Amino acid sequence: MRARAFGAIGLGFAILITACGGGGGGTGGAATASTAPTAAAATAAPKATCAAKKITIAVPVTPPNVVHLTPYVADAFGYFKDENLTVELVRFDGGVGSLRASASGAIDLAGTSSEPVVDAIANGADVKIIYTYAPLVDVSFAVGPGIKTLADLKGKKMGVQEPGGFADVMTRIVLKKAGLDPAKDVSFVTTTTAGRVQALATGTTDTAVLHIDQVKTVQKQTPTITVLANMWEVLTDYQYSVYIVPTQVLKDDPATPECIIRALMRANRAMYDPANRQKIIDVGVTQTKEAADVVADTFDTLVKAKAWPQNEGLLKANIEGTIKSEKDFGKVTKDLKFEDVTDLTIVKRVVDQLGRVKDFPY
Repeated sequence: MRARAFGAIGLGFAILITACGGGGGGTGGAATASTAPTAAAATAAPKATCAAKKITIAVPVTPPNVVHLTPYVADAFGYFKDENLTVELVRFDGGVGSLRASASGAIDLAGTSSEPVVDAIANGADVKIIYTYAPLVDVSFAVGPGIKTLADLKGKKMGVQEPGGFADVMTRIVLKKAGLDPAKDVSFVTTTTAGRVQALATGTTDTAVLHIDQVKTVQKQTPTITVLANMWEVLTDYQYSVYIVPTQVLKDDPATPECIIRALMRANRAMYDPANRQKIIDVGVTQTKEAADVVADTFDTLVKAKAWPQNEGLLKANIEGTIKSEKDFGKVTKDLKFEDVTDLTIVKRVVDQLGRVKDFPY
């Protein structure tokens, strides 16, 4: 799935990351030509109404990258307010912390990468995947000077945020492709989410799993940093992010997640309207703390790649591909299927209410 979605930008991005050196990268006129797809007429699906309340959404990256902007856009554009909701975005330094907060019942909706959720459900956690902010993997495996091939990774320091988290899993996938033993052939260095770029730039780590905007940023500082692998080319049928809630919430209070998802879906769709571009870039600069040219160029790239969902966003092949990957690593021994980890009842209802976006695959 990633190879198809990001393949169209792969060549251009590869040229950019090898040529950017100390330059910044422009806003890229071609991507801004995208127009917002048309939604089919909404149906008469019943619409939940939420009483005025404060809700909390766990954001798994501190600070967020451009791909993580959905809840910030929903807040800035007033979509939560339209649902009578006042939102607090609670930041975590990775998806594992976000998952734990959700499982404890302290969070109304938690964003995280898919791997820790699959592992947790396999081990008895009573949560369900109900939506996503970005189905497709958008990260690259970046490396320091002297690493030119997969074989060069032997003996090097792998930068990750947390065991079992997204960067850890992506790194192990690369090491497996290289035929290297994670326990014997390399060492792992834990960094903060915010610190992983600097750790690579200073040589504290030899590798990092970086989002597109982070690659642009680190190469401004250190032109010798290169991309060894784009993970959307390595992986097929793989789910990047998910939103989860405890299963009990779906039974006791389905209205609240419905109102939240409706606001988030409107935000995801807003990404594709050229009239919103500058306002979203401004939100991105404020939240990511990245340079305006980096945010703008990354935003255009992600729009072109259809990074944000416009419909349900959860494809069976992607979820089951992630499950297979976790089983291959021995993280999951239980046989799980799409239906075991997801509940699409609410997101399907919201798509019916807002209308399905035509000619958009997820």
